[in-house]
Amino acid sequence: MRANFVAKRKHKVSLVEDIAERDANYIRLLRLLPGLRAWRDLSRRPLSEFNEEQAAAELQGHSAAFLLPGPDGDDITLRIRVTETHRFTTCLEIVQQPGDPDRIANPTMHVRVYHDVNSAEVLSYQGHRGFKGRYKQPNKHMYQVFEKAQINRFLGEWLTHCLQYGRVRLGREIALQV
Repeated sequence: MRANFVAKRKHKVSLVEDIAERDANYIRLLRLLPGLRAWRDLSRRPLSEFNEEQAAAELQGHSAAFLLPGPDGDDITLRIRVTETHRFTTCLEIVQQPGDPDRIANPTMHVRVYHDVNSAEVLSYQGHRGFKGRYKQPNKHMYQVFEKAQINRFLGEWLTHCLQYGRVRLGREIALQV
């Protein structure tokens, strides 16, 4: 008796799609944080006209908060905060703060924005960092085969949702017209 096995189809991640997602995330972040656009424009000036310390002091710590409609009618806050600035890169912390922290964990992401190549990628998610492009199955961390691509896609969905449905929360944060 001969067993019929169905050959497993290997899922392939497209490098072009992965880069396009990171580039789209960069554009989304520029729309949500106008200070990033100003930083990008400033960092492209000749070195003689660029004072990194002064410029970094202006952007460091800037944040924006967006109110998103929650499932129960309560607003969920998505906060984007600048944590590091360098001439060609900026690091951001993105945190979702639901109204009821007992019911849902607060997703947290650290994102590096590359101004010289107009791209943004997730550095860490929920405390996990150093994602590889591909994982063998099974693995000790239970990551999906293309965990890194999926996390960058999730960032894109999160930012798109914020652009479509978010209302700017005013306060010490930067006031934005989304």
